[in-house]
Amino acid sequence: MKKLILLVVTCLFWFSLYLYIPFLTPFLISLGLSATLAGVIFGAHSFVQLLARLPVGMKSEAIGKQKPFIMMGMLFTAISSIVMWAFPSPAMLLVGNAISGFASTMYVSFTLLYARYYTKEETGKAMGVLGGVVEVGILAAFVSGGILYEQAGIRLLFFVSAAVAAIGLVISAFVKEKPEAKEAVSIQTLLSVVRDRRLVTSSVLGILIKALVFATAFAFTPKMAQDIGANGIEVGIVSAVFIGASVIGSFFVATKAGKRLGGRKTSVIGFACLLLNTVAIPFITSIPALIAVQFVGGLGYASLTAIFMTNAVSNFGEDKKAVAMGFYQAVYSAGSTLGPVLMGIFADAFHYKVAYLLIALIAVAGIIVTLASYPKHGQTASEGHTA
Repeated sequence: MKKLILLVVTCLFWFSLYLYIPFLTPFLISLGLSATLAGVIFGAHSFVQLLARLPVGMKSEAIGKQKPFIMMGMLFTAISSIVMWAFPSPAMLLVGNAISGFASTMYVSFTLLYARYYTKEETGKAMGVLGGVVEVGILAAFVSGGILYEQAGIRLLFFVSAAVAAIGLVISAFVKEKPEAKEAVSIQTLLSVVRDRRLVTSSVLGILIKALVFATAFAFTPKMAQDIGANGIEVGIVSAVFIGASVIGSFFVATKAGKRLGGRKTSVIGFACLLLNTVAIPFITSIPALIAVQFVGGLGYASLTAIFMTNAVSNFGEDKKAVAMGFYQAVYSAGSTLGPVLMGIFADAFHYKVAYLLIALIAVAGIIVTLASYPKHGQTASEGHTA
């Protein structure tokens, strides 16, 4: 039961955070903002994560409690949506999106507490299941968001997001946790964690994944869909298909077939899927074709996320796992911050076609880093590579 309660809260958390995401960039551009400024506002969410995630991970580890941070995440998610609902101006959307970024930093506590419900050997399975639930929450958000947006616009999405977060806050009060008080993390411990080769490599790959996906699927691909005639529901479907495929990819990593394929091959295939998605999008002129390439991209995205999240912490015991997870999630936030900004800059300087092709080079870099960092043999998706 304790696993189910946390999974429900996790699903509501990500539903609330992502309900309005496909429509935020198009809405900002409709207000007359440049693509660059729209990318900056969109990226504010991740910039706050970059600053706050590691301190949150260290603090939660020091006090030995994750539940307070989980509840805080739900609370600030509600606050961020209320701010954007009440004051839907560019400046306040920046503020609200930054607050939602602070709320997102609390996800490290979700992952750490859920991992405690399993043995160390089952960490890969735990992260695969939790990652799948995250994608289910986002999928439901995109489908619901498309329907609601078509009916009443983006302000309704902000209101519903706040309401769902409030419900999640109430349910989170029932999350079960056995506190494990520990000493504050020392500088020596922090340095020993951040020097781990497996963690650093996973974090670099995480930056590339997030930069690519946040520049395209989450930020500007919805605008591309609108440009070829998609209505609100169709924009929601385009985004939902990406996440729907991600659910499949996330659960695949935890299967025997995924483990047999291995982390090296799965990672290369994942980046190749995202490369195809990014290169194809600016040349597509029909909604069905866009949905098809979104499905391909989604398959790659979640499989990569599950693999590198598992690898990032697999070298560490319980005493250092929170710091490692906080570091990993903080560092990859650099990618989700810079990706939308770079896409906006490229779009303003050149054209969206050129911008997408330039962003696609990130996927190429991901393939190169993967091939350089993974051993050729004996590698499973959940094992990672040796430090």
